[in-house]
Amino acid sequence: MSNIPNLRVVIGEKIRDYRKTKGLTQTELGNLANMKQTYLGDVERGTRNISLESLEKIMEALEIEPSDLFDFRLVNVERGTDTALLSALQTHYDFLKTRDVEDVQMIHRIARDVLESMDKKLPNK
Repeated sequence: MSNIPNLRVVIGEKIRDYRKTKGLTQTELGNLANMKQTYLGDVERGTRNISLESLEKIMEALEIEPSDLFDFRLVNVERGTDTALLSALQTHYDFLKTRDVEDVQMIHRIARDVLESMDKKLPNK
């Protein structure tokens, strides 16, 4: 079995994650992209090949760039993706990529300190 991910599935998951992050239903995204909800459902599940034209409509409706959709650094193909976690990580990534490196490093230190403090308060951690 190949270690190469099924591109339809990975792209579908990313579309779903962006849609949910923006608080849209499939029907609402379908209206914005001028396509049927059933088609979007198939795309999100990775069961339908999507044309470049349809992909452009979805990206325009979601207000995302190709680099957002094809950035696979946050997708763990072997373990599968946890939609809520991936969506939260993507939201943070989108926010932090607009900041300078010093701000990102400071946020990282704060988050690490908070999580380490939480771990110390939990029993058996």
